[in-house]
Amino acid sequence: MAAAAAFAPSLLPRLQITASKGRRLPPSIQKAFRHVLPPLSYYGTTAKAESQPPSLPQQRPPPRSVAVRTAYELLGAGHMYLDVRTSEEFDAGHPTGAVNIPYLLRILSEMSKNPKFLDDVSSKFEKEDEIVIGCQSGRRSLMAAADMQSAGFTRVIDVAGGYISWLENGLPTTIK
Repeated sequence: MAAAAAFAPSLLPRLQITASKGRRLPPSIQKAFRHVLPPLSYYGTTAKAESQPPSLPQQRPPPRSVAVRTAYELLGAGHMYLDVRTSEEFDAGHPTGAVNIPYLLRILSEMSKNPKFLDDVSSKFEKEDEIVIGCQSGRRSLMAAADMQSAGFTRVIDVAGGYISWLENGLPTTIK
């Protein structure tokens, strides 16, 4: 509790770290304060560390989403279609030429993330392939596209509205 009180924002402006007669602090103390002092400096303290705070991991932008008509045109231009719905949903109908790798699996009455999803995707696609990703309504495909981007797939595009929108637009389908 005392340690938490020592870092209360109201107490931080009074904190000053100095070494007597201009001498440097021992390396062990410098190392300890490298991780503490940069955040404390945001509260207006005079304490400084010799190194910059560690940078945050670079966040990727969210996957690009396109309308189903645009997705259909991309397929005509050579993109591949990855359908991430369950096998049962896929078998009931899917965009012509689609490859099925479920993002979620139905286990009893619940849906769980497919633990082999990225491995299965990597076995069918290269990281540089142009891939259009669709599901039933657009939610699973967006999550799958984000996971694929994080795994290094650089050219993934989400189909906004999913298979429901695909059907509403009268685009070609296949029933297995």
